[in-house]
Amino acid sequence: MLSKSDHQTVPLSVLLKRELANEKVERPELSHGQASQSKKGEDFTLLKTECQRILGDGITTYSVFGLFDGHNGSAAAIYAKENLLSNVLSAIPSDLNRDEWVSALPRALVAGFVKTDKDFQERAQTSGTTVTFGIIEGWVVTVASVGDSRCVLESSEGGIYYLSADHRLECNEEERERITSSGGEVGRLNTGGGTEIGPLRCWPGGLCLSRSIGDMDVGEFIVPVPYVKQVKLSSAGGRLIISSDGVWDALSAESAFDCCRGMPPYAAASQIVKEAVEVKGLRDDTTCIVLDLQPPEKPSPPMPQPKKQGKGVFKSMFRKKPSESSSNTEKEFSEPDLVEELFEEGSASLSERLDSKYPVCNMFKLFICAVCQVEIKPGEGISIHVGSRNSRKLRPWDGPFLCSSCQEKKEAMEGKRSSGNGRYSSGSD
Repeated sequence: MLSKSDHQTVPLSVLLKRELANEKVERPELSHGQASQSKKGEDFTLLKTECQRILGDGITTYSVFGLFDGHNGSAAAIYAKENLLSNVLSAIPSDLNRDEWVSALPRALVAGFVKTDKDFQERAQTSGTTVTFGIIEGWVVTVASVGDSRCVLESSEGGIYYLSADHRLECNEEERERITSSGGEVGRLNTGGGTEIGPLRCWPGGLCLSRSIGDMDVGEFIVPVPYVKQVKLSSAGGRLIISSDGVWDALSAESAFDCCRGMPPYAAASQIVKEAVEVKGLRDDTTCIVLDLQPPEKPSPPMPQPKKQGKGVFKSMFRKKPSESSSNTEKEFSEPDLVEELFEEGSASLSERLDSKYPVCNMFKLFICAVCQVEIKPGEGISIHVGSRNSRKLRPWDGPFLCSSCQEKKEAMEGKRSSGNGRYSSGSD
């Protein structure tokens, strides 16, 4: 297992320039499979390949995957499956080029998750769901997650990379501290006489997760702000496993990859579910998606040997003699790593996640709510920085901005607004 310290973040612009220099602009071939054994019928999946986006004079494609593990009913999982993607895409300006669009994804995913949660809250339904949601653009994989479903990558070179975070209170000390510092309580179920049983839970409500979509009845400290990680695979590709906790309660990541090695995705997903159920029994919905990213097959050129030599010389020339405009950063990263981390952030604070320091934020319209994308009249928008540590250093017109409804939601998530029995004041009315 590779820890965060084992990876080195590489600027996206460097990666894209390197990709062009190395003539590796081809896209991976994507194959997928999924399998599930149902106990409650609350797991739902989303798989969309070859989604199209107009880019200048042409069209570019991307793929989407999602796993929604519902609890207390399936309403939240179904709603998130049907609405999350459109909410994410609506938070991205339509006139971005490829690298700008990829850079905008982490910020848009945060806005999309929060908007989906906010809209579902307005339905006054008590269901909730974990979400592991990813977008694949070329060799770049961007994953956003709340809850305890997981997405794990094994590169073709054999390294294992965790692309999601586990928001179980039992194993996430940082989330426990966030909840208690905001006024919430974390503890086990008290059966009387001082006896405590089961996993750590957030009170009121008793949910053992610190982040989800929905769950309006369990308190404002359970937030929908996702952990987001973005990586770029080498052109050799790799395999992604996205599974609900029914798999990860039984199998380690290493065991999951080992038990299906050499199998096509559809057989691999079935084998992983089978192995998990054999270990623990069918105690919960157990769902698995397997995605393989592989280099595209190409017909052999008529004269392969001379062409290959020429390409090698061309590459080596670029590596040894960077142009005068190349920065020190580009020189430092001239030799590609196996899997390169582009972005990682897990803060639950909206003011940090939507801060103006994030990529292409200057391209977002000034008077549009950063979360729900509604137009805001001049003077009515509330800066995302209001109430933050740096708010005194900022001017009143420093965005991004929130509408009044999303500002109320932000305050509730930060423990600054009482929401009664519901998570948000607007949802409990």
